[in-house]
Amino acid sequence: MTMKQHNYNQPLPENKYNPLAWIHPDAKIGDNCWIGAFCMITKNVEIGDNVSLSCGVLIYDHDTSFYRAEEGNIEAQHYKVKIGSYTQIGSNSVIVPKDKDITIGDHVVVGALSLVKTDIPSYSIVAGIPARVIGDIKKCVE
Repeated sequence: MTMKQHNYNQPLPENKYNPLAWIHPDAKIGDNCWIGAFCMITKNVEIGDNVSLSCGVLIYDHDTSFYRAEEGNIEAQHYKVKIGSYTQIGSNSVIVPKDKDITIGDHVVVGALSLVKTDIPSYSIVAGIPARVIGDIKKCVE
């Protein structure tokens, strides 16, 4: 089987957020969101209202590593990524499903340079590689 060549010359799709962000036209983005430069949001991503993505955030809905390693002889895995409302994703964080759909809850803070591969409960503060819960938003505002 011959693998399809990638078109590296394709232009960035138009988006209303930042001209330097790559946002798949089928991604769903809520109201009052801020998306920084050099972000990438793929097809099966749903983002709630009042979400902020700092510069360089990458949100993948797929894993093509085995597809490439096996020369296209197995299917690439695609998943859904849902990000709740009032969530902040720090600079250069990467969200990539490991082996299932993932949900990042409402009112979550993801620290810069974090790697999110699994669900994150609402009102959590997470950071690290891989990201883990390090705090609770409710305790910070008491």
